[in-house]
Amino acid sequence: MKRTLAIIIMVVSLLPIQVNARTCIDMGQFKLTAYCPCEECSEGWGRHTHSGKTARAGHTVAADLSLMNLGDKITIDGKEFIVEDSGGAVKGEVIDIFFDTHEEVEQFGVRYGDVKIWR
Repeated sequence: MKRTLAIIIMVVSLLPIQVNARTCIDMGQFKLTAYCPCEECSEGWGRHTHSGKTARAGHTVAADLSLMNLGDKITIDGKEFIVEDSGGAVKGEVIDIFFDTHEEVEQFGVRYGDVKIWR
């Protein structure tokens, strides 16, 4: 019994260990805009996204899908978001951040921030 256990321990110790490391891709400075579920911002789409997920504030962003993939985890100035949407005005180095209200969209305005993709 002890010998069998020792053999099992030896075999398990030789197995490769999968580390869930993520690779960071620094995308540089992007123009940051904002949108919400109102008609003016979402043209009738509300909280529906290109990915089929429901848009959530502090979580969902729209990006140019020629630069990023749906489901990509990104950070903007260190805060994490998920690319779940795209949009007609989101071309090139632009990220559109989802907010719950149009008042928040207006408060946010247009900014610039450092964007990194984590894969």
